[in-house]
Amino acid sequence: MEERSRLRPGTPRREDGSIAFENDFFKCPSYLTVSGQLQLETSACGLTDVYTFGPTFRAENSHTSRHLAEFWMVEAEMAFANLQDDMNRAESYVQYLCRWLLEHCREEIEFMVKGHDEAAIERLELVSSTPFERIRTQRLWRY
Repeated sequence: MEERSRLRPGTPRREDGSIAFENDFFKCPSYLTVSGQLQLETSACGLTDVYTFGPTFRAENSHTSRHLAEFWMVEAEMAFANLQDDMNRAESYVQYLCRWLLEHCREEIEFMVKGHDEAAIERLELVSSTPFERIRTQRLWRY
């Protein structure tokens, strides 16, 4: 809480108006880009379905120094796809990952069941074998 109280919104500035990088999140000049996504969009136009797996950078406003600024992510692009295609692909991917975990990481999951999450195996089995419910946007506003 003390750390949050010292933070000020916006870009930290010196008295002369220049950026005070020493007070910034990265502590030095930094340049974030979405170039991987741009490359994928171009590739998707020629190859239809493409993906990349690599580091992703975010620069959202944060009130903590522990904010996640870099992480690894799978990013997919599908050309000429509609929302239904996107949902089907996402569902297939999540179900595949759950099945893969059950087949290849059973020992680790059983360890988790013992000490952390008793329902982990049942939940993975359920997600991997049950069609996802599709909810129209209009229904979401009722919840």
